[in-house]
Amino acid sequence: GFVDVLAEMTVVEKEEWAVAVMPLHNVLVKTRRISFKVINSPTILLPSWCKAVAGSAFCNRTLPQDVSTHWNSTYNMLAAFIKMKEYVD
Repeated sequence: GFVDVLAEMTVVEKEEWAVAVMPLHNVLVKTRRISFKVINSPTILLPSWCKAVAGSAFCNRTLPQDVSTHWNSTYNMLAAFIKMKEYVD
């Protein structure tokens, strides 16, 4: 069955884990925000995105969103960001 690893940690171990995971958490938050803003800004960011990727292999693609009810959407979002990182910068 499922083992709750955090429940078995001491307070010090939980604090160390929280500090170690913070950079990854920050990356996830930033990618979610960027994706959401590009998709939901049809007048400013979406046209800018289309211009940035025009002529590339991603010309007909937008950044996928992380959807809590869709299995594997976080992975798909991060994989797309890695492939399109030169355009996201």
